Order: sequence, then C-alpha cells, then structure tokens
Amino acid sequence: MESSVLENMGQVTRRSFVVGTAGVAGLAGLAAVAPGIAGADPIGHGPISEPAEGPSAAALITFQKIDGTPVYYWRSNRPNTTPRNWQATQAFYNALVAWIRDLRSLSAGYGSISYLVSAGFYVNKPGEHGAGTAMDLDHVKWSGGNSISPLDKHHASTNAAIRKRYLATEAVCRRRFRYVLDGWYNADHADHIHSDFGGMPVRVLKDSESDTKFVQAMCNNFRGAGLAIDGVWGPATQSAFNGAKSALAVTGDPHTSSAVWQGMLSKIAQKGFANQGF
Repeated sequence: MESSVLENMGQVTRRSFVVGTAGVAGLAGLAAVAPGIAGADPIGHGPISEPAEGPSAAALITFQKIDGTPVYYWRSNRPNTTPRNWQATQAFYNALVAWIRDLRSLSAGYGSISYLVSAGFYVNKPGEHGAGTAMDLDHVKWSGGNSISPLDKHHASTNAAIRKRYLATEAVCRRRFRYVLDGWYNADHADHIHSDFGGMPVRVLKDSESDTKFVQAMCNNFRGAGLAIDGVWGPATQSAFNGAKSALAVTGDPHTSSAVWQGMLSKIAQKGFANQGF
C-alpha cells in the first residue's frame, strides 16, 4: 500500500526516509548514521526482489534469522513458518541484533522470543526499504505464550494490557531506530510498526508527528492523560510528558540526549511488558 507520510522536518512532506550513511562497525557504530533526507517512498509490502536501483546485491546481506530468532512472513499465508530469505545492509542488520537483544532483555518475564513476523526489510522501491535500512514488524511471539500483533491492530485493542504491550514493543524499536511509525500515526501503519535509520541519532522531537503521537498514546495508556492523539506538542502534552518523566525518575533532556531518551524508553518498555502504569 502507499502512504503519504507527513513528518515535521521543516515544512517537508515525507513519503519516505532516505537512508543516512553508517559504517559497518558492529553495534558500537550505530549512532554514526547521518540524518535522513526527505524523499518520495510508497511504503508497501511487496515480495522481496533483487535490487533494480539503489544498493547493489553486494551491499546487502541475506538472513532468515535475527541473532538466532527466525523471521517469518504471514501476509500471504498465516501462520506460515517456512524460512524466508530477507535482505538488509550489514549496518542495519547490526541494529536489528541490538534491537532484538534489547527486546529479549526488557521482556525477559515472557520467556525467550520464539519468532518474529515481518512484512518486509529490503524491498525493491525508493526510500529506506529500498536502501535496505527499514523493518516492518507484524508480530512477536514469546515462549511463555504472550504475543503482540501489530498485524492484528493491537494498538486499538480493547484490552489495556495488550495496548501497553504494543507500546512497550514500540518503545524498544525507538531505542534503536529514529523513525518509528505505528498504528496511531496513520491508517497505513495500522497493521505494522515501521522502523528505519533515517534521521539518526534517536531522540524525542517536539516537531515530529510520529514522536508526539507516541508520547500522547503512552501518556494516555500508562497514565490516563486523556490527550488527543493529534501529533501536536502543545501545553497538555508537555505537562503529561513532564509527569511521565517524573514518575519514571528520568533526569536529563530526552529531546537532546539519546542516552536519556533510550533510558526512558527502557523504563516504559519494562512497565508495559509488566502491565503496569506509572
């Protein structure tokens, strides 16, 4: 499907997140990604194919698992467990390894992660997917029986615990990826969580629609803030965010410090996986 993504970077309409550059230097090199540049990208879920333009085949690696965890594809056959060849750049795969290790650690009470389901990593099209630096997350299954399914629109579940688990999973994505688009962001992302490398390093920005909607949804679901999820960082959102920071004992500025924001996201994730408010 196509999406017209408005991300507040000046007055530019983002229909993609064009890749920043990153050295293939393992996990320690992830923060070296250059800022994303606005471009045009229909975000969709077509079959994996060889590059026509963009990265050469040599620039991509092929994988079926992320750090040992299998990644399946359900868009055409659910619940398919046939191994699938996915592609991404080495640097993005390194970020995926860091991400899944975060997810395992922060959701340890659920047991190990049995498998992931994705709608795509590299896809032959413009933008971050076409650069091999994006992931669309459909489903996570843990060995203890819990799961979270953006594919099933769990952000809109009537079960508060499931909504918290969705936000916890998204918080872990936000620890490692700058642009994360969720079910609250727009209808095109109602059935997956999109994460990409554009605009690194990770921070929470008041002029970002996706960041603001995440904060508003987080404050509503964990703290009953009653905010409109409209992507506008106004006084009510600021007050609710200040309250969340205080309740989580966060010091420092998550708008300018990646470390502070990542630490706050870890605390949000821990609360969400434990089905706790704060």
